[in-house]
Amino acid sequence: MQTSTPTVSQQRYRTLFWLFLILITTLRLLTAGRFGLGVDESHYLLYSRHLDWGYFDHPPMVAFLAAMTTVLGDSVLLVRLGPIMCSVISLALLRYLALALYEDERVGFWAAVLIHLMPYQHLLLVGLLPDAALNLFWCATLLAGWHAMKSGKWPIWILTGLMFGGALLSKYHSVLLALCLLGYLATSRQRRFWLSKIQPYMAILIGLVLFSPNIIWNARHNWISYAFQLGQGSGDGLDPGKFLLAVGGQFGAWSPLIVILLLAVMLVKIRKPDISEADRFAVWTSIPIFGFFCLVGLTSKVLPHWTSAGWWTGSIVIASTVLQKMSGPENTVRRWRRLIAAAVVIGFAMTALLYGVLFLPLVGPVYTWARNVSLSLHDRIPAVKPLEPYRADFDLSNELFGWQETAHRLEMMRMQMPHPQTTFVFGHRFHSTSQVSVYLNPETVSATIGHRYDQYRLWFDPARHRGWDALFIVEPKRHQQRAQRYRVLFQKMDPQPEEIQVFRSGRLARTLMVYRYSGFRGKYEE
Repeated sequence: MQTSTPTVSQQRYRTLFWLFLILITTLRLLTAGRFGLGVDESHYLLYSRHLDWGYFDHPPMVAFLAAMTTVLGDSVLLVRLGPIMCSVISLALLRYLALALYEDERVGFWAAVLIHLMPYQHLLLVGLLPDAALNLFWCATLLAGWHAMKSGKWPIWILTGLMFGGALLSKYHSVLLALCLLGYLATSRQRRFWLSKIQPYMAILIGLVLFSPNIIWNARHNWISYAFQLGQGSGDGLDPGKFLLAVGGQFGAWSPLIVILLLAVMLVKIRKPDISEADRFAVWTSIPIFGFFCLVGLTSKVLPHWTSAGWWTGSIVIASTVLQKMSGPENTVRRWRRLIAAAVVIGFAMTALLYGVLFLPLVGPVYTWARNVSLSLHDRIPAVKPLEPYRADFDLSNELFGWQETAHRLEMMRMQMPHPQTTFVFGHRFHSTSQVSVYLNPETVSATIGHRYDQYRLWFDPARHRGWDALFIVEPKRHQQRAQRYRVLFQKMDPQPEEIQVFRSGRLARTLMVYRYSGFRGKYEE
């Protein structure tokens, strides 16, 4: 698609893109160290301390990324430096992909801006998550694949395969990338001939060869990672509630009007009898991702960010379509301008709210205000049920703060145990265990010993720790019941827990209970 935009305008938007990338990257570098690691980030940081070709729930790229940037230390900024670097490269690849498809600098710039109007993208572009490397290799595969299909050059097909292998090593659902590209080829009259050529299949084979260490790792570990991921998508039968949650999660994660904008754009493209190759490519590498995970939502729980890869070409095709519509008839321009303006306002407001919650304790005061309103309504209309009193765990952002202090308190308690060198720390689930483990002394053993299978089953051998003492860290909710569950795994339990309170800006952020056990029997909970 040749652009009719004047050269001066193209230069202006090229400059704007790079200025925007520098500005947003500087902002990330300045803010990334100001809030603590999330549950998953802590878990993946622990991966980097046990480097391997596979883990219980993910391939190894996130661990490699963390290991690369934490050589000089484990500060939060260094932990997140790898994802920030990936976001810079991913956004640059987004621009080059937009240019390859539409030859218009405006498309690349507005696509990058659109990505940043989606609240959840700000977490994925800075957090230590598998999506950081996935975004990079996903965009690189698309860009290399497009040029390979246009030029037919073997080196570019090989590069496509290498990038596809990197995507597979980043996140398992990258297999959808190959299916999307094959779907594009099958529906393209101009490019369908590639299905009878060896190059696309060699690219896939190269990707699988690069991915093969993970396959070998899984074969040696009873295929646990693949079984876990496939189990998440199998479910127990049709569940309309889960489907509605899957669809609703898309609106909440990416901003409702931006999702509607994508649907509107795709409807416009699909209805065109003479859809361009660029549009066809963008549709096939975005919409199937959303469709697949929403269908999975019919039977299983789907997390909103699983569709994030679809937004890279999704944002490009939205930007291209809107720019086309802005040069159309006046009534069409008005409709699209209103939709765009509303989408920008809502997306910006949701993103600002996300940052506000991260850096300011807003949830408590807002919830207290809402509760007072509900109490007033209850006084007037008894049928209206008032909100329950505010608890610190209502504010999910509190989970990002105070774990270093908690770990320090646990280490002090461990040193007070009769045998501190043979005392391990465990949690009810991997969440709290991982968040505190990243700050414990390197020689301190941490684990989960419940019946639920997780990564700690690969790191902690109960037989080797028979006779050890332990500290159990647990949330206040049902803490006594949960502590009693593990009583049978030890010879003795102190029924009186010690309380750890963590404060954030002078407000209580979290309370944890710690139980002491002695004489571990060397087995997991049945």
